[in-house]
Amino acid sequence: MKKSKRHQTNLISMIIIVVTVVLLVFLSVCLYRQPSLEIRFNVLINWLSKIENAVAGLDSQVEILICIFALYIAKCQLPIPMGALCVISGIVFSLPNAIIINTVFIAFFYTVKYVEGLWIGGGWAMMILNIRQIKFIKQWVMFKGSGNPYILVVSRLVPSIPLGMVSKLYGSMHYDFVYYLCLSLLGFFPRLYIYTKIGTVIYNPFSREFIALLMVIVAFTGISCLVFNIFYGRKSRQMTQTLLLYSQKQKYRIVL
Repeated sequence: MKKSKRHQTNLISMIIIVVTVVLLVFLSVCLYRQPSLEIRFNVLINWLSKIENAVAGLDSQVEILICIFALYIAKCQLPIPMGALCVISGIVFSLPNAIIINTVFIAFFYTVKYVEGLWIGGGWAMMILNIRQIKFIKQWVMFKGSGNPYILVVSRLVPSIPLGMVSKLYGSMHYDFVYYLCLSLLGFFPRLYIYTKIGTVIYNPFSREFIALLMVIVAFTGISCLVFNIFYGRKSRQMTQTLLLYSQKQKYRIVL
């Protein structure tokens, strides 16, 4: 059992490393050959520039703002990527205005999911944490029942952790709302800035700035997933050993 779990953790870690390295090498080549790419795809860049000028000349930005807010409302129940919503705001508005808009709308999303947690409980997140083999994660997250603020910040920073699930979980724990909202926005802000910045430069996907931002996202996502996988693998093995000790002493009937 121990060797099997260790092999599984090592295999997943190797896959994460290979995929991350391949993507980074590909983007590095694109960054190195960026001038030639701009020349080769000059027609596409000119077409995107026309779209940018057309968007900048729109007089109905209030209507666009309402549409973006409607997408955030839909995000409360549909699996719409939060990064895509931030990019959309960056496409239409200037970077400072887009950051403000995304911050306000994301705060709205966090509030809705927090209230859901208050009324209907932690949902899937609590069901996952109640799995016996990962009870150590529940104890770490619950933090004596009051909620761990460090986990809240980190969960917003790591792209692979669902935002809504964590929000409902902290709502079900009746975590202080002001701290919850501030820590959530603080943890998500680096991702918010990068996603929004991508929206402002998306009209030239072959620019150095756009490629560099993609490299940052790929590197951070790969590293965070790798660290989480290694941490979970070690903690899972420790919990398995503890369960085996208890079962040998016949204190509990353990089913692995």
